[in-house]
Amino acid sequence: MNFFKRAMASVTRRKGKSLILFAVIFILGNVMAGAIAIDQGTKSVEDTIKTKLGAVATISEDYEKMSQDQEQSGDDNFDVFKDNSPTTKTLKEIGELPEVKYYDYSLSSGTSTEKLKMIEMKDENFQYGPGMNWVNIKGVNYNEVFDIKNNIISLTDGRVFEKDEVNKGKSVALISDEFAKENNLRVGDKMTIDAVIEDQSNMMNPDNSDSDESKDTKKVKKDFQVEVIGTFKVLQADKGSKQKSKDDQMMAQMTYTERANVIYTPNKFVQEFNKTIQLKTFEEFPANFGENMTKEKLLKSIETDFSSAKYILKKPEMAEDFKVKATQILEQEKLKYSRVILSTDQYEQVAGPVKGMAKISKLVLIISILASILIITLVTILFLRDRKHELGIYLALGEKRTRVVGQIVLEVVTVAIIAITISVFTGNMLAKGFSNSLIQTQKVEQTNNNSADFQLDYELSQLTNNNVSEEDVIEAYQISLNVKYILLFYVVGLGVILVSTVAPLVYIMRLNPKKIMM
Repeated sequence: MNFFKRAMASVTRRKGKSLILFAVIFILGNVMAGAIAIDQGTKSVEDTIKTKLGAVATISEDYEKMSQDQEQSGDDNFDVFKDNSPTTKTLKEIGELPEVKYYDYSLSSGTSTEKLKMIEMKDENFQYGPGMNWVNIKGVNYNEVFDIKNNIISLTDGRVFEKDEVNKGKSVALISDEFAKENNLRVGDKMTIDAVIEDQSNMMNPDNSDSDESKDTKKVKKDFQVEVIGTFKVLQADKGSKQKSKDDQMMAQMTYTERANVIYTPNKFVQEFNKTIQLKTFEEFPANFGENMTKEKLLKSIETDFSSAKYILKKPEMAEDFKVKATQILEQEKLKYSRVILSTDQYEQVAGPVKGMAKISKLVLIISILASILIITLVTILFLRDRKHELGIYLALGEKRTRVVGQIVLEVVTVAIIAITISVFTGNMLAKGFSNSLIQTQKVEQTNNNSADFQLDYELSQLTNNNVSEEDVIEAYQISLNVKYILLFYVVGLGVILVSTVAPLVYIMRLNPKKIMM
């Protein structure tokens, strides 16, 4: 009888021991299968959510780090902990990294206005700004408009900028459909931005802030004419979870209203707009700048090359590499309080419960593998001790040790394959049930430990329209019986079994048939 037939006969004739080995592998197999299923589920939801969020990045000030350093130093002056903003040169250098598909840097401005009518928030319970008639002006360097390419707005009429208009900073603009309707404007019309400049010296003095004098604020106006070359529609953010909190609803409305009130113009126009307003303010109300401000200082501050930038990356998988390289460039420029924000950071913000499960599943998987190797090894050695005479007879009859070892391995593997095959399904079912209770526990723990970073939340909401919430992540989490999971479990399970047979192999190789038979 060859060793294969002997192995099959041993399994069927020693039913009790085969059942014990089966039970041990089956129980441990369920633990491993459950841990692998949960780990696969967490990886799947991370890939799904990050793909949905896309690969957009920006450079922002790290207010959290500034606050921490200020708290440690005890210095009351917060401005001490501010960097100079990244220059256009630095932002361009980051934009030339190989991970970047295209990018844009933007100067920003805004002004109070009396003639232009703003888009109001639809919900009266929410208020956009402190009751101000304020228009935002956003500079553009990428003539096709980054926000159109990034699906934040879509062109509905007219055209985008021509490269020559951007390079020369011509007085041309894109406005939203609602803004155009509210102000009775069409493509081709000339729009007047009446910048209202106010004397804020009374408001800057705390003693006068509540007095009647502050209500009679002096003001002057400066008109800027721009040609409306196109109108756009603000695309609604991805609604994601149906159960949005009141804060999420308010954030969504605020973001929509802010975007509807934006006027897109070339960067050079914004630069000239800022310079004119600042000089006019200094001329009319020098007290607004404090006693130490001079015209030379003001001009120098105006010429500061400040802008913000957004980058579209080639693939979401390149996001972390981009972050590392961009952070190195910021560090080389000694911009200690500038940081790289990725659209995928939203996942890190809301994926606490799923990430907690991922850590637990990895820990359980490692422990279950080590425990399985130890327990199956001990059980196998224990059974082999009872079969010492049988094995000794095989060797005394001239059977090769390798064939005897092969018989034992085959016996264990045969039982293991049956146990592992059943564990694939039962472990998957256990993982589903266990995940539901574990995810709720992690959710409560995350809520208790969560520290809100509203600045980061706001900046992330500005990067893309694909916003996600904790509910979206939990909803996307699913345990499934797919081919990858099954193959991975068989590889891990059979690997554990083969490692567990190393010790029995050593035991058999050391057997001396003469001593056994005496």
